[in-house]
This record gives sequence, structure tokens and C-alpha cells, in this order.
Amino acid sequence: MATCEDILPCVPFSVAKSLKSLYLGRMFSGTPVIRLRFKRLQPTRLVAEFDFRTFDPEGILFFAGGHRDSTWIVLALRAGRLELQLLFNGVGRVTSSGPVINHGMWQTVSVEELERNLVVKVNKDAVMKIAVPGDLFQLDRGLYHLNLTVGGIPFKEKDLVQPINPRLDGCMRSWNWLNGEDTTIQETVKANAKMQCFSLTEKGSFFPGSGFAFYSLGYVRTSLDVGTETTWEIEVEARIRPAADTGVLLALWAPDHRAVPLSVALVDYHSTKKLKKQLVVLAVESVALALMEIKVCDGQEHVVSVSVREDEATLEVDGTKGQSEVSAAQLQERLAALGRHLRDPVLTFIGGLPEVPVTSAPVTAFYRGCMTLEVNRRPLDLDEASYKHSDITAHSCPPVEPAAP
Repeated sequence: MATCEDILPCVPFSVAKSLKSLYLGRMFSGTPVIRLRFKRLQPTRLVAEFDFRTFDPEGILFFAGGHRDSTWIVLALRAGRLELQLLFNGVGRVTSSGPVINHGMWQTVSVEELERNLVVKVNKDAVMKIAVPGDLFQLDRGLYHLNLTVGGIPFKEKDLVQPINPRLDGCMRSWNWLNGEDTTIQETVKANAKMQCFSLTEKGSFFPGSGFAFYSLGYVRTSLDVGTETTWEIEVEARIRPAADTGVLLALWAPDHRAVPLSVALVDYHSTKKLKKQLVVLAVESVALALMEIKVCDGQEHVVSVSVREDEATLEVDGTKGQSEVSAAQLQERLAALGRHLRDPVLTFIGGLPEVPVTSAPVTAFYRGCMTLEVNRRPLDLDEASYKHSDITAHSCPPVEPAAP
């Protein structure tokens, strides 16, 4: 593309936020989104209740207790079920029970400290009852103290009883910490749209057209029988619901060479035929290997499949094979160049590229829309990325706005 143009959204997504909601996935660092400190003159018991919605299978809902080595509890999600981690006087326990709750619908979750018991409920039904040897509020200098953090913990996850990925793309509303004594959270959330959730969500990851995620993935395999014989393959399946017709779906970035060895992207222009057309392009560096037409702006999900090996490169959109743009000799030359890049470290970028010259690849713009990815037959979880822009939601995507009647 010789000139720069604005990328106009062609499919409107319902990105309205709910003022009365708290988004737990804002911090990619896994640090809490809310921190509260309670001090009481009298012995007090923990009561926490909230409505909760997520598609994410793993992450931290809240922490309550003292410092890392004293007494605390963490309510988390693992494999879609609630998990309670406890540390009382240096002795740790982990309990998991109850239904799978990462189905994307609202449910009420509560944790209550009773006489020497902790009771966890989902929709008013007790799913865990755990005997505990002490109280969460700790007496210090005449006052009973409790720290409470939401969406993360106040120490490193390796110091949990059982480590967990703390990042949770989830939403809370109607929260009630210690019988509704706190109103400051509501005011803080109302004033900051980034702390609010989308009103409506579906499964998937949402890329707002700003920022990217990246992973450190290897594509080269050494065969065990020969010892030094190496092969490589890159297989990508992207399920996309685009909001705009231009943007990088996936690209490899070679930091040592400041090159883009491979990219898969949406483009609105056929550079050799000089035609405005909605296409998916598969490229090595700036050379397009294959192109395939795609109806980007129909609001439907499309499947983009890419398979690249030492001797072949294929691109498919919704099961239809793309058109090759290079001769057999050019293809071999490009694939050899890609193979050389793969011997050095490469980073796998999703949804965009870092600052690179626009001539590095056919498209360098950020992707906007919904997308889920598999790379070499493994689903990519954005919570597991080396880095993710905080505006990208890892497990939820707003729906396409219904067409006006």
C-alpha cells in the first residue's frame, strides 16, 4: 500500500458499558483492580456477595485477609469451577467444588464466615463448607484489620497455596462487601469507563483496533532419530468476526532483524490488480504469497486457515482455497527466507505489530473485531500471552449490533 488511509469500521459492535459493573480483567499484570482496608473495634466476620459473569476458565475473584504469611483466603476460578485457597497460621489448603460457572451468564456468588466455618454459595446453594481454625479479621493494636483486593492478590501468585494465572476476564455487579458499607467503589467505577464491563458479551476475544498481544512460540522441531535434522511448520486457524476491513490477524516479528517473516492480515486493496477488494493476505515479509476474498462486513464469523511448511503455503477462507500470487520458484525462495528467520528468535504477534516500517508487510494496522486463534493445533489463551494490551478482552467479545429495522 503506497498511501495511508483511515480504516473505517464497517460492522458496529455493541460496545456500550454498564455503569454499575466492575471489570476484573483490566490489569494484564494480574494486580488487583480494587483494594480495600477494613478496621473494626469489634470482632467482625467476612460477608461478601456479588453477581458474577465470565467465559474465562481461570483467574482470581478476590482476596481477603492479612499479609502473605499470616491468615487469608482467595476465591478463584480454575477449569471453570470455584476454588477456595486458605492459609491459616501458615497451614494452606485448597478446596474446589460446585458447578462450572464460566458459561457467560450472571450468577450470584457469596462467601460467608460463620462460627469456625467458611461457606461458599452459588445462586444461594452452598457448594463448599470448610472448617477453619481462626478468624480472617486479625487483632492488631486494639483494632481488627482485614485487607480485601478484587481481581488479584496483594502478593505474587507463586506464594499462593497452589499457583494460578490470576488474570480473569470477568465482570461483577451488585457487590456487597461486609454488608454494603462501601460506596466508594461505585463512584470510582462510574468515573472510569475502563473499570466497567461491556453490557453484553459473547465468547471470543475482542480487539478494539488499538494494541496487540504477543507470545514467544517455537515453530522449529528437531527430529529425534537424526538428532540435527530440523523441520518447521506454521498452522493457524483464526475464527474472526471483523469490525473493519484492514488489520493484522497474526504476524511473526524477528526482533534481531527488525523484519516481519510472516503475516496473515485483512486488506481492502488488491495491490497488483489495483482494485478495491476485501481480501485476506498471506505474506512473507512484504511479498504476498496468497490472497483470498472475504466478506468482511457481513457481521458473520469467518474461518481463516493457514498452513506453511518448507515446501508449501496454503490459505483458506471458509474452506475455499486462496489464489497463489507467486511462481513456484518465488514461493520456494520466500519459504527458504522464512525458514532462515525461524532459526532465530521470533515473536508471534496477534492483532497488530510493533513499530515497524509500513513497507515491512502488506498490512501493519491493528485488527478490530472478535477473534479466537489456534496455532499449530493449540488454542491461544490471551491470559497466557507474554504481553497483552489492556484494552483487548481475553475471553469476551461484545456482540454485533442488530441491524436497524
